Amino acid sequence: MLEFIRSRAKGWFAWVIVGLITVPFALWGIQNYVGGGGPGYVAKVAGQEISQAQFDSTYQQQRSQLEQMFGGQLPEIFTEQMLRAQVIEQLVEHEMVIQAAVAQRMRISDRQLADVIRGISAFQENGEFSQDLYVNLLRRQGMTPAMFEQRVRRDLIAEQFESGFTAAGFVTAAAIDDFIRLDRQQRQVDWLRIAASDFLGQVNVSDEAVEAYYDSNSQRYQTPEQVKVDYLEIRADQIGESMEVDEDEIRIRYDARLDSYRSPQERRASHILIRVDEGASDAEIRSARERAEGILARIRQGEDFATLASTESGDPGSAREGGDLGYFGRGMMVPSFEDVAYAMEIDQVSELVRSPFGFHIIRLDAVRGGEVKPYEEMREAIHSEIRNEQAAQRYYDLAERLTTYTYEQPDTLSIAAEELGLTVQTSAFLTRQGGEGIGQFPKVISAAFSDDVVGRGVNSEPVEISREHLLVLRLNTHQPAAIRPLAEVRDSILSTLRQQRAGELAGERADAIVQAIQAGEAPSQAAGANGMAWQVGIQLQRDSQELEPQVVDSVFAMSRPVAGKPGVEQVVLGNGDQVVTVLHQVVDGDPASAEPAQRERAEQLLLQADAKAISEALLADIREKTDITIRR
Repeated sequence: MLEFIRSRAKGWFAWVIVGLITVPFALWGIQNYVGGGGPGYVAKVAGQEISQAQFDSTYQQQRSQLEQMFGGQLPEIFTEQMLRAQVIEQLVEHEMVIQAAVAQRMRISDRQLADVIRGISAFQENGEFSQDLYVNLLRRQGMTPAMFEQRVRRDLIAEQFESGFTAAGFVTAAAIDDFIRLDRQQRQVDWLRIAASDFLGQVNVSDEAVEAYYDSNSQRYQTPEQVKVDYLEIRADQIGESMEVDEDEIRIRYDARLDSYRSPQERRASHILIRVDEGASDAEIRSARERAEGILARIRQGEDFATLASTESGDPGSAREGGDLGYFGRGMMVPSFEDVAYAMEIDQVSELVRSPFGFHIIRLDAVRGGEVKPYEEMREAIHSEIRNEQAAQRYYDLAERLTTYTYEQPDTLSIAAEELGLTVQTSAFLTRQGGEGIGQFPKVISAAFSDDVVGRGVNSEPVEISREHLLVLRLNTHQPAAIRPLAEVRDSILSTLRQQRAGELAGERADAIVQAIQAGEAPSQAAGANGMAWQVGIQLQRDSQELEPQVVDSVFAMSRPVAGKPGVEQVVLGNGDQVVTVLHQVVDGDPASAEPAQRERAEQLLLQADAKAISEALLADIREKTDITIRR
């Protein structure tokens, strides 16, 4: 694989590889885990459903990330249809990875799973994992800890599957050298920009040309179908803001849960281990016990525990520390050892303790943690918990009644609003690609353009954004798609045609200069004959900012210049400007001068590229053999 990359890594091909390897297998975060359930599914992979809720959560996450990247608004290139297809494909691939990992008998231990969950900030209070917060947050999302832990375990297995490709790979020193030569390569160029705007004064556009362009491209000037909807909305978080909680109720709950507000206790112990191998004979076990009893007797007689541990213990790691095991919590030691350690007093030395490893003599050295958090510290969390529970109950009552009223009175939202104390709100105009406010939710868009709302003019079915956020919609205004009149778009068309023609004139000038250079004329002479001057002697690297990325890409895609005959290239920019570049020299990066960190980075990038190629090939093979259904 690496030889394939090296042999084809010309120009920007190598850099494209580096860019591609950053695409992740999946888009998972805590919001995906606790995003709730929901009816229906968007795809099935070998019978395993990918729920609508999974899709909605992942879609919103990716859309938000893209909006942040592009200053709050998505470029037109990111259509709703494209984003939806991309997210579904990612979820399907993620499920395929999980199933492949399970088929390979990959497993995640309970300890690994617990460490990951304890590290999720959503389940922490004051930097520590809170069991109550964990259970309550999952309950509000309609999940049990067992359901959530199964989801996390599956995703960790998928991560294990992915990382295995990188872990199994290797990169030769020659491959790293080749990468550095390409990555740190420098190219010396002269360049000339021919601005399209310089030719605008030479451009005249006739009315006939404007009308012809309009007739041929009228679909570009079509306003999309739009709807404005009235809606009723209930949200548990807004309901909770007005809820009052009795102080006595907070105190009662605190008193009932004192044990759960106790910080985890950790104990520090030292031990002396007399090993007993698995399958040892009765005689060997008796001998080990007698030896351990002898050491215990010496301790009882006053010999130093640490000294005996350093000379007698069969645990070399702790023996070097005088038997010290450090602090440990529940679940970190084998049960027989842990039960004794947690029943001891400080400085107490135990009787012999048998474990799968042999006979232990344990001394308890210290205890930390185990204190109950005071009421004042827990009050706000308990207050929020009770308030949220009351809000959830109130929400479900309102949701049921809202559903009933809007179904029984399908021609109005007013009755439901009056009976439930809600306000009829009105959205901005929405298109099938979304919109502001509630238009950010795909379920809302689907309901807003449904046959019930647009075709029959009745109230929508309840739209469940999440388990505690519900809307019912009703059509306010419908505007079908329509072609904007020519008079309205004439100036835009005129500007487009003038810019196009100016770009063509700039291209003609650039063509003349390129042809003159290719015919043997000196670049400075060819430019001077056209009233222009070269920018001379720029030393470009792949990440150079002096020129547009498109131009830098072009320069690094050029063949090495033949002696006495520099390479020449012409690049058209998006605004119609033309850039002519002349390549004089290519200097490869020097592997010998690369710092260790640079070589390590090169190795990781090549490993990732190799891993991605292998995983994509494997997933393509799996996909051919897997029954996949996608609901469009």
